[in-house]
Amino acid sequence: MIRFWRLYKGEIHRLFKYKIIFFGFLVSIIWIIIVALSDQTTAQALVPTLIVMDAGMMSIILLAASFFFEKQEGTIKTLFVTPVPLSWILLAKVASAMTSGILSMLLVAGSAWIVHGIATNLLLMGIYVLFIVAGNTAIGYVFILSSKDFLSMLVKLSMVLILFYIPSMLVPLGIIPKRLEFIALISPVYSGSFLIESLYSDLPTAQIVFAIVYLGVVSTTIYPFVVYKKYQKVAVQG
Repeated sequence: MIRFWRLYKGEIHRLFKYKIIFFGFLVSIIWIIIVALSDQTTAQALVPTLIVMDAGMMSIILLAASFFFEKQEGTIKTLFVTPVPLSWILLAKVASAMTSGILSMLLVAGSAWIVHGIATNLLLMGIYVLFIVAGNTAIGYVFILSSKDFLSMLVKLSMVLILFYIPSMLVPLGIIPKRLEFIALISPVYSGSFLIESLYSDLPTAQIVFAIVYLGVVSTTIYPFVVYKKYQKVAVQG
């Protein structure tokens, strides 16, 4: 546990060193301004999307930036000669992304509460954010490990994110009817948004459970069977 804590602190230190936390905080400030300038109804509708964007998309970008910085400097190779398993290294990186996601969640949800009086269950929201970060970063790592550099990763990720965000547009427009909403939940972005939205609206319990299980299955499948097998090989490449 002490070794893992050191790995975790090292990851947080690198997020500060590479200014990743700083830029993530700037994005959160933008979300806070948007929430503050919106009316109460609009703010409540925006909060789930903004939280998921930070917990999902921004977590991937933060991990990717850290990965390519470490790879460029060669510091990532030193992790593999330390007496800790690769699983701990990956877990520490995901834990740092979860920390960033939780902090962003508190800032966005807190601003909605302070400015508009929109209260929510922060404990349950935090649990949902952990699932969102785990599921989205697992998918993100697939693109990180299959890209030569940060820019190429962003191009690939942007194309996939467009597909992931489509259900978030089709369901409200009624193109995907409510009875077929389980199909939309296959998108990790929509699943995450659905979970956060359920804290502000009365949504079907079955879909909430499905979204949680789905994100859990995504992370527990991709990390051990895809990311774990490929991470060290890609990380040590020049």
